[in-house]
Amino acid sequence: MKLFTIGDSVSQGFMSLSAARTDNSYSTLIAKKMNLALQTAQYRFADWNVDGIPLNIEVIMRELQSRYGSNIGGLEWVTVAQTINRVVDRAEDYYERGEGRADNPYDNSTRYFNNVAVWGFEVSDSWQVTGETCQTAILLSQKKHPTGDDAFTVGADNPMYRTALKVLNPSLDSAYKKLSQLGWLKLHATGTDENGNQIADRDGNQIGGTGVENLILWLGANNALGTVLSLKINQTPNNENLRPHTLDHLLRAKSGWNLWHPADFAADYREMIDRVDAIMKNNVEANWKVFIGTVPLVTIAPIAKGIGETTSIPIEKKIDGKKVVVEEIYYKYYTYFPFQEQFAIDTERYLTMQDALHIDNCIREFNETIKSEVARLNENHSQERYIVVDTCKMLEDLAYKRNNGQPPYEFPHDLKFIYPPVNTKYYHADREGVLKQGGLFSLDGVHPTAIGHGIIAYEFLKKMAEAGVKDTRGTVVSTELQWLGDNGIIKGDLLYSNPIRIMQEIYGKDSLASIALRFVDFIKNFARK
Repeated sequence: MKLFTIGDSVSQGFMSLSAARTDNSYSTLIAKKMNLALQTAQYRFADWNVDGIPLNIEVIMRELQSRYGSNIGGLEWVTVAQTINRVVDRAEDYYERGEGRADNPYDNSTRYFNNVAVWGFEVSDSWQVTGETCQTAILLSQKKHPTGDDAFTVGADNPMYRTALKVLNPSLDSAYKKLSQLGWLKLHATGTDENGNQIADRDGNQIGGTGVENLILWLGANNALGTVLSLKINQTPNNENLRPHTLDHLLRAKSGWNLWHPADFAADYREMIDRVDAIMKNNVEANWKVFIGTVPLVTIAPIAKGIGETTSIPIEKKIDGKKVVVEEIYYKYYTYFPFQEQFAIDTERYLTMQDALHIDNCIREFNETIKSEVARLNENHSQERYIVVDTCKMLEDLAYKRNNGQPPYEFPHDLKFIYPPVNTKYYHADREGVLKQGGLFSLDGVHPTAIGHGIIAYEFLKKMAEAGVKDTRGTVVSTELQWLGDNGIIKGDLLYSNPIRIMQEIYGKDSLASIALRFVDFIKNFARK
C-alpha cells in the first residue's frame, strides 16, 4: 500500500462542519500526486454525498441564497429557521433512517479505506475506538431516544460514531468490528490483527499484509479544539496514576475534558506512537516512512474572533533548534465570529486573553512532545523513519491577525497573486459575490477550504519529496499541485470561485443571533455527540 492516512476531521476532508468533500482533502490531493487511482484498491476514501454529516453549513447558506437572494428582508426572517430546518432534516433522514443509517453497509463492495481519518478523534481514539465501540454508542443513544428524533439536537444523533462506524467497518462485517485506526494499519502492514491473527471476511477473503510504504499520522487537535468550540476550558487533571488514555473511551468521553494538560498529552501521545512503531517494525514494506503533523494553534481559527483591545505578547519559540522570542498579537476577548463585543459579554460567551494564551502554550508543549518523540524513535532506528510536518508553524505563518496583517507564509507560486487574495480571517463575500476576506477557512471557522487543503498538501508533499518518496511511476513525488484551470483546486473551491452572496446577512444582524446560537450549541458538542 503506497499511502495510508490516520487523522481527524482535517485529514478526513472536513469543510463547513461536514464530511462532505473528502475528494478535496489534502490526503486525497497527495494520493493524486502519487499517481494513485482514486476509489480503487490503490486509494479509497469515504464519500458523504448527501449534504454531508453532521451538518453542511455551506449547503444551508446556498439554500438560503437560492430562496432569498443576497439579502433577507423584513418578514422573511420569520421563515429562515424553516428553510434551515428543511436542509437539516434532509441529512438527518438520510443518516438516521435512510440509506446512510448505521445498520446499512457503506456499499456492496468496500471492505476498507486507505484514509481512516475520523472527525472528533483524540490521540487515544486511534486505538480505542472500533466499529464495535461505535455500534455500542449508537445503541445506547437509541435506547435513550427510541424514536431517533430529538427536538433539541441538530441533524442525525451520534454523528461522530455514525461516521466512524462507516470508516472503520464500511461492510459492517463482524470480522472487522474490533479494528481501530491502528488496527487497520497493522492489518495492512503485517497481515494480522492486534492478536497476531489473520482475518477473513464473511466470504472467506483475506485482506491486508501488502505493507504500508507511507503513513500520514496527524492527531492531537481535538485534545484542545473543544476550548474554542465551547469557549470554556475543562483541563485534564494531570494525575500521573490515571492518564486519560488509561480510561475506557466511552467513560473518558463523558468527562467533558477539552484541553489536555501537557503531561497528559505526552503520556497519550507516547502510547500512540509506540504502538505505531511496534506495527511498523513488522511492516512487510521495508522502505517505510511516517509523516507526522503537529497540532495547530486552535485560537488562530476564525471561529474564535478576537475582539477588544490588542496586546503584543513576547512568545518564546524554538526555530531551527534555537530559542527565540517573537511578538504575537492577542485580543482582550475571543468570541464566536458573528457576535460583537457587547453581545459576547452579555451572554458570557468568550475566552479571555489569558485563556487564549494558556491554550496556545499547552499546544506549544504538545508540539515539543511530538518533536521529541520523533527524535527518540529516529534515534532508535538509526535513520529518519519519522518526519515532522510542522503544520502549526504553517498556520502561525499564515495567521493574518496574529501577524498584524502581514503573514510571512510563502505561498505556492500560483497562489501568490490570485485575486481576490486569501487569508485566515472568517469568510465574507459581499452581495455582488466578491470575496472580501477569508478563503482559507470554510464556513465553520475551523476547517480548511479546498484551497486551505491544497496548502496543507503542499506542506506534506515538500517533506515527502525531501524524504525521497516516489510515486507509482518511480519518480520522486512532485510538490506542484494543479491550482489553476477548469480542473484546478481554485476552480473546484466553490467558496472562492462561486462566493456566497448572502454571507453579509450574518454580520451585524441581531435578528440572526438566536438562530446562530442554536448552531453554536451544536458545534461546541459536535466532537462527542
